[in-house]
Amino acid sequence: MTPTELSAKLSIGPEPTADDLADLAAAGFRSVINNRTDREAELRLGSDEMALAVEAQGMGYAHIPVVGKNPLERDAQAFEDALEEMPGPIYAYCKTGGRSAALWALASVVDADIDALITNCAAAGHDISGLKAKLDMRREMLLDEEDDD
Repeated sequence: MTPTELSAKLSIGPEPTADDLADLAAAGFRSVINNRTDREAELRLGSDEMALAVEAQGMGYAHIPVVGKNPLERDAQAFEDALEEMPGPIYAYCKTGGRSAALWALASVVDADIDALITNCAAAGHDISGLKAKLDMRREMLLDEEDDD
């Protein structure tokens, strides 16, 4: 398994095995975000077992389960909070990395150009262009909130 870097702090990919977790820790990753639900097919480890396996490697762990390819606002906010709070670099995963890529883009809309986020995810093998309107809307919402403060 080779993590795909989306930013200096975040790489994505598929669900890691126990051996992959050891490799991630050895490569310097300090945290793992699990975006799979516990009801998915072909799940290697449930969230509780994954938490134990990640913590055994000395890394931090967050479980932000996302259903489908269109994350909810609460999922994007939880992912944004995890990116801010967890030590990096962080490895985020789902079945293929696509949901993690979408969450990263949604979490990054204030600090990055939306077209660049879409291009970066496409270069990583994940087409999130269908989320452009949602990315634009989230950016406007977050910028409006900053103006109100």
